[in-house]
Amino acid sequence: MEKYVSISESELQVMKVIWKESPQTLQDILFKLNHTGWSTTTIQTYLARLVKKKALITKRKGKRYLYYPAISESECLLEESKHFLHRIYDGSLAKMVSCFIKSGNLPKSELESLKKLIEQQDKQQ
Repeated sequence: MEKYVSISESELQVMKVIWKESPQTLQDILFKLNHTGWSTTTIQTYLARLVKKKALITKRKGKRYLYYPAISESECLLEESKHFLHRIYDGSLAKMVSCFIKSGNLPKSELESLKKLIEQQDKQQ
């Protein structure tokens, strides 16, 4: 994958619609994003930005354009997570987890899940 370009919160909403089912036409996307209150031109702008950022691919079919994801949801989540981690916690996952643990806002079930993930990773190494 080329250098990842971060996408905005609104662009992420558009991507989530396309990840659920693709390809999709502009009309499909407009229908599924109707609840946002965004205008057609706003959604077209987001689509154009996502194409420019190489997150989406377009193919012409007759008079319509079909939109396909160029990156998977998991790739996007990983890259967005890395970007957040570097920007906020200087790339330290330990700092981030420590912050949540110390805040007291980490439910016991989440803590148990983290322990299991660490144990699984230890076994694989």
